[in-house]
Amino acid sequence: MSFSKFRPIILAGGAGKRLWPLSTKEKPKQFISLFGDLSLFDLTLQRINNRDIFKKPIIVTSEEYLPLIEESLSKTGVEVERVYLEPESKNTFSALALPVIASKEMNQEETYIVMPSDHYIPFNKSFYETCTTIKNQFKRDALTLLGVSPESPSTEYGYISFKPSNNSLKSINFFIEKPNLEKAKQLIKQPDTLWNAGIFCFEGNWLTDSIKAMHPKIYNQIQELLPPTELKQIYFYPNRDKFAKLIDVSFDKAFVEFNKKNYVALLEAGWTDLGSWHSLSNLQKKPEHGLTLYSEGDFSRTTKPWGYFEVLLETDFSKVKFLSINPDQMLSMQMHEHRSETWYITQGIATVTKDELTFVLHPGESIVIDKKEKHRIQNFGDEVLEIIEVQTGTYFGEDDIVRFEDIYGRRDFH
Repeated sequence: MSFSKFRPIILAGGAGKRLWPLSTKEKPKQFISLFGDLSLFDLTLQRINNRDIFKKPIIVTSEEYLPLIEESLSKTGVEVERVYLEPESKNTFSALALPVIASKEMNQEETYIVMPSDHYIPFNKSFYETCTTIKNQFKRDALTLLGVSPESPSTEYGYISFKPSNNSLKSINFFIEKPNLEKAKQLIKQPDTLWNAGIFCFEGNWLTDSIKAMHPKIYNQIQELLPPTELKQIYFYPNRDKFAKLIDVSFDKAFVEFNKKNYVALLEAGWTDLGSWHSLSNLQKKPEHGLTLYSEGDFSRTTKPWGYFEVLLETDFSKVKFLSINPDQMLSMQMHEHRSETWYITQGIATVTKDELTFVLHPGESIVIDKKEKHRIQNFGDEVLEIIEVQTGTYFGEDDIVRFEDIYGRRDFH
């Protein structure tokens, strides 16, 4: 089945908690200007502003983000079909079920593409090609997802196992939730496995009927949120009390796991969800992408016997540092009186000591160091070890160090 154009649904209500303190509840990562004066949400709006493939988008977000939404719409010049302003977060199932069921109530027949607002796709032409492939081979009674060839054994993404075929849309065998590192290493060795990009397409009437059959109670609750007199307003505010009764559940859990027909199309467009300090740091190393979170030279580099560190971000309650530890070097065994730390490994292999326990961490993994907990990090590898250190507490001075052992013979700071 073919059709004219996709109706995009952009999900823009997430809080981006894994990138705290850069991303906050007040201004989550999709609204932060990471690429000059453009945010990920701005780039998403620009991406779907292709009238050959897409209709005007529907945006689903929190009512508290309306000023940020309007700022981006003004900046990009994109016109919207409707903005649904949730009074509270109820996860992705209700976020997309609400606009889809609303369109059915208005007798609109739509084919949707749902996408997060906080993913980074640098090659829009390739994205359009994948969308066109799906459009030309569209499966009316199924869900079609976009998958990405794994570049590394990532623990940050879900995986899709598909049945090999010569078709561009391949039937999905099963889904794998975010795995541990060992499982991820096994998965990327399998040729018929992709990362789940969290972007998917479906026919609106089919999804509405499926939700009604699978979850009649939720379907009825959503219908009650849709008074006919308000459906055609550009800004739609669901009734707060009725919305609060909706179940907090993801679309994957409520629908995808129960759906019988799922297909996947390969997306080769440089996709990343920028959902962690690890992925953000990796993109920073590729200057052609223009990430301007921090530029080399913007922050003073403090040289240490083991390498160096740079302060990337500092607030009253947190501090973010980039640590570069040379091969066969280590920090002192130490503790802090006024702060805790979370270490995110972005390159190399880290050997971390916490009190009497030792941990070996790989890129994408992290560890929490509590206040007053003895700790050390060592680099026994052949490459430079790179770490994002997020400090939280009440005081972040370099003199908040109690040192127990130091191979460099230091008694002063760090």
